[in-house]
Amino acid sequence: MIWNELWEHFYYHLRIKRRSKATLHFYRTTQRALDRCAAEGGSLPGSPEQVTVVHLRGFITWLEGQGLGPGGLHAHVRSLKSLFGWAKREELLPTNPSARLERPSLPRRRMATMDAERVGKLLRVARAGDQPLRDVAVLLTFFDTGIRLEELITLRREDVRPERGVLRVIGKGDRERSVPIGTRALTAVNAYLLRERKPRHAGVQELFLGRTGLSMTRSCISILLKRLSDASGLERAQTTPHTFRRGFAVEFLRNGGDVFTLQQILGHSSLEMTRRYVTFLDEDLKAAHLRFSPGDRL
Repeated sequence: MIWNELWEHFYYHLRIKRRSKATLHFYRTTQRALDRCAAEGGSLPGSPEQVTVVHLRGFITWLEGQGLGPGGLHAHVRSLKSLFGWAKREELLPTNPSARLERPSLPRRRMATMDAERVGKLLRVARAGDQPLRDVAVLLTFFDTGIRLEELITLRREDVRPERGVLRVIGKGDRERSVPIGTRALTAVNAYLLRERKPRHAGVQELFLGRTGLSMTRSCISILLKRLSDASGLERAQTTPHTFRRGFAVEFLRNGGDVFTLQQILGHSSLEMTRRYVTFLDEDLKAAHLRFSPGDRL
């Protein structure tokens, strides 16, 4: 079996499992990197059946030499483990060479999180834009629901259910869930629907549309957030879709929500995944310490 055959079998498996385009793109990045490594004289053999853990470690070392950081290396290792682990289970390969491949340690730094002050700045700029109702609805939907970027751009009109106060969201693995949405965000979405949403034709059912009247894409959202960030004086890293998602998680718990409900809203399969999104800020830790300080209770 040659490399391209193995990858195509793997992509077919992912499509059967209804994995998203973003997931397929994630693995294609590793495939392209492996091809580049081999083309530039790397130690990878021509057949995946001949690969050992030594070859894979050499590939990771080559990536380091290309300037890739710990996060990127970690992603490629995850990709390799998924590929070879699946191939071994399907008996396409006799062994799993990635079983003993070590994951690089990741620095445990506090990740950027959206907060109410930054959202307020973005909203003020959005109200002065060319499509103010849409842009305000996008920002409030992100911050009030914590949905992923892919989930937002695939929302359809009928997914908004104001009578129940929820959105019908199709998440990773084609799993459906109901996500609560507050009155303010729902009002913004309704205003956009009534006064600004202009689909190119009746077949366009997506909720949020670009200037052409077609569904917004990942690039559309990226350009929108960059424009709003620049005009608000905020760094782009502070206004990514995932900073909104993390900000929602933190604010939900701050306001009295419980972690089990948060897990369901975010669409996580385990509490461990939810925990990664929530890093309490210094003021939260200080407030908790004031309430429960052992020294003060002596």
